[in-house]
Amino acid sequence: MVLRKKLPLYVQIETIIKSKIVAGELKKGDRLPSENELSKQFGVSPLTVRQALSSLVGEGLLDRKPGIGTVVKKNLDEKIILKLSGRMDEFLSIGKETEAVVLRSEVIQGSGKPADYLKLDQTDRILFVEKVRYLKGVPCMVVEEYAPQSLIGALSKNIKFIKSLYFILSQKKKLVLKEATQTIESSTADQRIASLLQIEMGSPLFYMERTFFEENGLPILFQVNFTRAEHFKFSVHLGREQKEKEIKWVLY
Repeated sequence: MVLRKKLPLYVQIETIIKSKIVAGELKKGDRLPSENELSKQFGVSPLTVRQALSSLVGEGLLDRKPGIGTVVKKNLDEKIILKLSGRMDEFLSIGKETEAVVLRSEVIQGSGKPADYLKLDQTDRILFVEKVRYLKGVPCMVVEEYAPQSLIGALSKNIKFIKSLYFILSQKKKLVLKEATQTIESSTADQRIASLLQIEMGSPLFYMERTFFEENGLPILFQVNFTRAEHFKFSVHLGREQKEKEIKWVLY
């Protein structure tokens, strides 16, 4: 297993093990390989492995049992669930289950997909915010937000005080976001996304695009999400209804 140089090795090992617990690959009561075996798997010293395991023991995720070894103490198989019924509050529920860290914010010129979806010209200025969302302390989603600067104005220079552009538009600017469209497709992590999510390049992702519309039908917010596949699942409620002369399954 290849580790990266940018983060301390024990942190990377800790994140990998925690990700497996979150994804359900490691369940409550499962025993981990010995420190020597893990050190061979990761290509690090037993001391580095011990440091990672000690941190997870401190978090209450692992437990050391004499004569047995290190075992998983908690189940963390929770996943972000999105019900595909079309309700906007379900689109936004992802943000309520995670914690976000803003990486950068800047003003860009109107070009490419964001400008197309927001129906802006090349001379228009767009606010861009990029952040990483964490679920149970594990990076699970990279979020990119785009909105016309004319609707928001200047953002704080301190990224720690920047909330989502959705929050600014709906709460501070009091704009009513009435509708949203969303597309979801499978993808894989490129080098940049893989580094931010602490996963291997080429790992499976859900790629999502959302466009939010004001009451008059004007698109005012465009979002792009790169989500680790193991943290996400979809739930669909189907029912049978009489449609003309046939009884069909329909999405609720």
